[in-house]
Amino acid sequence: MNIGKRLLLTLVLLLLAVFSLSSLFKLSGKTEHEGAESLAAIVDPWITQTIPPGGSIFSVLANLELPGTEIGMISYRFGDFIDVTTIQPGDTLRVILNEEGNKIAKMMFVQEPTIRHHFEASGDSLLYTMEALPVQKQLRMINGTLETTLDSALLSMGLSPADKQSVNHGLEGEIDFQRDARKGDRFQVFIEERIFEGKPLPRAKIMYVNYDGVRTGNHELFRYEQEDEKSVMNGLYNKDGKSNNTSGVGYPLSSIHVSSSYGKRLDPFTGRWANHQGVDYRARSGTPVYSVANGTVISARYNGGYGNEVRIKHPSGMITLYAHLLNYSVRTGQTVKRGQIIGRVGSTGRSTGAHLHFGLMTNGRYINPSQLRMVGAERLNQQQMAEFETQKTRIRAMMQAHSRPQQPA
Repeated sequence: MNIGKRLLLTLVLLLLAVFSLSSLFKLSGKTEHEGAESLAAIVDPWITQTIPPGGSIFSVLANLELPGTEIGMISYRFGDFIDVTTIQPGDTLRVILNEEGNKIAKMMFVQEPTIRHHFEASGDSLLYTMEALPVQKQLRMINGTLETTLDSALLSMGLSPADKQSVNHGLEGEIDFQRDARKGDRFQVFIEERIFEGKPLPRAKIMYVNYDGVRTGNHELFRYEQEDEKSVMNGLYNKDGKSNNTSGVGYPLSSIHVSSSYGKRLDPFTGRWANHQGVDYRARSGTPVYSVANGTVISARYNGGYGNEVRIKHPSGMITLYAHLLNYSVRTGQTVKRGQIIGRVGSTGRSTGAHLHFGLMTNGRYINPSQLRMVGAERLNQQQMAEFETQKTRIRAMMQAHSRPQQPA
């Protein structure tokens, strides 16, 4: 009897021990799993920053407290792939640092927000890929009557300030608004917008502009564009193929991509903050460089960090500078015309790769070259006019189709 009781008691104790250990293991496993999930939620390798108003890639990367040479070089390489003039407040930069925390391993830059630029560091280079989310293209006709100013009318109808300015620049050579514009004048703007999640994205394509007034008469503008989306020729022209931009200043290259803008930046060589006294344009080595206006060459020589450099003085007193050239094809004292080839893009002097440094001086001081209003050409040439006529016909057909009442399904 005693033996039976002892066996029963031993069995009960064993069962209790088994249940206790089982519960302990389950509890331990659950805690470990939950802890891993919690840790994964907390530890995010990406450092996220948003471009503030007036900010730049340099300014947001400087917040990471990395070595200045690292920020300077990464920012410079970044400009090889993204035109820095397209960066807007609200764009997002995400960064992963290396294990030591002193270099950038990966970056992702989100624009619009439909475009994601991916970068991976490889030595002094960046490996680049782009991901673009699908957007819907939508045509829209804007019809209005002048009440106060064309600016306010276009803005009230949903055009962005940049798109509004494109319309103004296109018309200003045709119309003296201060003298001839009158209340009641009619205008029409035909645009192609990109729509994402029901909202228009920045930078609509202005296809057609019409302004009709009692004193101004009727004026039409059509968009001309080439296959290269960065071509300086892309823009609005009147029906005869004439650009109405009145600045008379051309571009130094036939295709424009700004890799580094004017102003404060971290020098990729010294890692120190310095004022960049010009604009850097990305271009392949050997690309022709043009004089932006008529003038006289005052210097054509090798000039230290600027490498092969040409300086041209123009009738207004303005001096333009073209640096890091592979070679130059003009000499000091020579008279040059707007659009004349003066050299070719290179990487001479203190340079991290092929590009054109374009500077602008007035009264002995460097100023921001973006203050110049540039235009690809005053008038389209014969070959371009043939393309323009075809494009005008297509635009008119698009407007007619757009204006037809929609047939019921």
